[in-house]
Amino acid sequence: MRDDAPERRTRLHRVARVRPLSGGCFALEVEGALPVTGAGQFYMLRTEHRWPALLPRPFSLYSMGEGERGGSFLVKAVGPGTEALQACRAGDRVWVTGPLGRPFPDDVCDPVCIAGGIGVAPFLLLAQQQRERGRPQPRLLFGGRTQVALAGLHDFADLARVFPCTDDGSHGFRGLVTDLLGDLLQRGEVTVADTVFCCGPDPMMHAVAAACAARQMKCYLSLETYMACGYGVCNGCSVAVRGERFHGWPYSKTCIEGPVYCADELVG
Repeated sequence: MRDDAPERRTRLHRVARVRPLSGGCFALEVEGALPVTGAGQFYMLRTEHRWPALLPRPFSLYSMGEGERGGSFLVKAVGPGTEALQACRAGDRVWVTGPLGRPFPDDVCDPVCIAGGIGVAPFLLLAQQQRERGRPQPRLLFGGRTQVALAGLHDFADLARVFPCTDDGSHGFRGLVTDLLGDLLQRGEVTVADTVFCCGPDPMMHAVAAACAARQMKCYLSLETYMACGYGVCNGCSVAVRGERFHGWPYSKTCIEGPVYCADELVG
């Protein structure tokens, strides 16, 4: 973890609302001030009562409110834990631990963000921070199998230059995000001098990393590795790595030294 990372704390936050999105996703909005959080950092969440899982679940911070307005987390209901969060009502409380992990580098002024499905979660916060810093709106290449899979698309309307794509052509560019990246490079909307930030399913991130490597583009990946504890205790989120940052260790704990890695740091 970076030396300047904020103190990790566990707090009870009151739920403001559960805002339905498409594709079985929702934004869990909470009240109360959250610590300064970098885009790509995550929190461990669980309900105050009747939590059906043994451990909390990790979620990137989706958006940050002003002052005591809290923030939100993008969630897809896929199991007992996420379904319990979806069942929350205004006034219920959730345990929130964080911020945790390593964010995307904040010295990239105009990143190209590439998201697949709920991998879009860290990029709304990034877009908010870009606006606060007076930087250009980030370019967001947002892909999904169908239009329904583009959960939260409208949240970016005034915050990012969005280039949607779908496998079936139901919305935006027809094809994969790597195809869209090639198209935008051809049209000059993206250049090989740009830096890519990527988050989404593993096969998509592998493809994006390979496409960037072929063009010698700098690429950072936010891994969606399963994390059980968030503190580096369980070793369940270890990934194979290389590079000076790891001082010769062949494995890295995603919850501490990630979830954001430079693509060339990852093995396989």
